Parts: sequence; structure tokens; C-alpha cells
Amino acid sequence: DAMEGEALVIKCPRWSSSVKVTWYHTVTNKIIPAEEEGSRIFSSKRFLWFLPSSREDSGNYTCVIHFSNNRTKSFNMSVQVHPYKQGVCFPSQIRYPNDTGRGKIVCPTIDNYKNATIIQWYKDCKPLQGERYFKGEKYIFINNPRKEDDGYYTCQFIYTHKGNVFNVSATRIFISKAKHAPLPPQILFPKDKDVIEVELGAALSLQCQALLGIKKQPMAVVTWDVDNIPVKSLGFSRFHEKTHFFEGREQEYYRETTLHITEIKKEDLQANFTCVAVNEMHNTKATVMLQLKAQCE
Repeated sequence: DAMEGEALVIKCPRWSSSVKVTWYHTVTNKIIPAEEEGSRIFSSKRFLWFLPSSREDSGNYTCVIHFSNNRTKSFNMSVQVHPYKQGVCFPSQIRYPNDTGRGKIVCPTIDNYKNATIIQWYKDCKPLQGERYFKGEKYIFINNPRKEDDGYYTCQFIYTHKGNVFNVSATRIFISKAKHAPLPPQILFPKDKDVIEVELGAALSLQCQALLGIKKQPMAVVTWDVDNIPVKSLGFSRFHEKTHFFEGREQEYYRETTLHITEIKKEDLQANFTCVAVNEMHNTKATVMLQLKAQCE
């Protein structure tokens, strides 16, 4: 995944210098040629380049390896280019596997970009500064890491191709050896200002899922408000919540709360439904509204 406007390269999983690789748009089955003058998307052996990436590049791509005995092997690759948002240094979807405990955080993907130069490191979207941080060519080292060092680390680097300069950024979670680590809460869905289509009299379930930290959190709340009043305080029998939690592959702690509405009424179309996620560090919100489904004539 990538942020729009940044350079992006993906590579065919298996490759050796003795084989030929062909890249295709999976849906159209059109070959993506080698670089031509002015081309933004081009193939180069095992690599497929987007210089720079655009939201319209999102989709599936296929690399085909041609062996000398006329056999071929295909791999499908998915690309998702996320829109740039002011004040958001990385979308929640763009994360690489965790670094744990040792204090050395390697910049993901930088080895795919020849002669790239790191210009800045960020922690939780803030520029990283201080004597405890040693910056290497491709990594940052935290001296004596502790719990407050847990968080999202983003490396931002520049890649130069034929005189053109492109930004690239990559983010991963660092976890010290603490028993648990809160992270700035992120609501994965719904998106803020989403509009949900409904029918009067019908039932509705609104789901809210948030990432709250690494390992089980002592303070982790995901709940729904209606016009800034907690659902639990409304006393309406047609609103009720159900919550569960689960852990991801890297021990990420997620909490999901579903607001069940037994019957949609007209006044609900004027209400703000807000998911609130809270942990030891912070709180965040996402508000959705309801609108009637368009009637087919």
C-alpha cells in the first residue's frame, strides 16, 4: 500500500537473474512495458514501478515468471493507494510488521529504492528528536527502550530517478518488552462523516472497530453516542450495544462495538451517531449519519 503522490515499487516474490518476468494489469490482461519516455508506470525485471503513485493505480497486478523449460509461474499482487489527508502522516492500513524489544527499528522497503536517503523519522506523526535516538543510514536505534517508546515509527525518505525526486514513507509499530503498550487509538471503521442508507421501520447494526494497543489493555473503551449522549444513558429499548475484543497476528489489541437499532425512526435521520474509542493515551471519534434509501420508481 502507498500514499498517493509518493513513489511505489512492488516486486515479484520469486525471481532469479536467469528468468524473464512479465507484468500485467490483472483485469485487462494488458502487458505493462519497460520504461519509456514519460511513462509513470513501468516494469523493470522483477519490479513494477509507480513514479509517482495515483489513487487510480489501486487494483490487482500479475507478474509471470518464464522459466527456460517453457514453464511459467504467476503471482497476483494487490495495490491500494490511499488518499493524502492533511494532518495524517500515514493511513492505518499502511503498516509493516512490528519490531519488538531490541530498540533498532529498520525503515521498511528502503532497500527496494537504490540510493534512497532518509530525511526524517517520526513517532506517532511527530518529528523524532532527542539524545536517546541514534539515526543510522537505514534504521534508528533507541537507547534503553521503555514503555513510552512504544508507538508508530514512520521513516520518510527521498528517491531520485533520472533527476526526478520522489517522496516515500513507511510505518511500523515498535513494541518494547513491556507487558502491554497503548497506541494512539485508531478507528478503522466507520470512517468519519460516513452516510449510511436505511429504511424506516427496519433494523440496523452499526459496527465500530478500533485498534487500541499491543496486548490486552487495562483501559480500552469503544462505545457509541447518539447526539453526544452515551447509548447506555439513553434508556431507549430500541438501542443496545454489544462489544467484543480480539488480537491480531502481531498481538495488536482491537475492540469492536456494534450498535443494534431494532427499528429506524424518522428522528434518527437527524441524529449524529458517534463511535468513541478511548485508551490510556487519548481518545478519538468517528461520526456517521443516516439517510433514507432512494426509492426505485
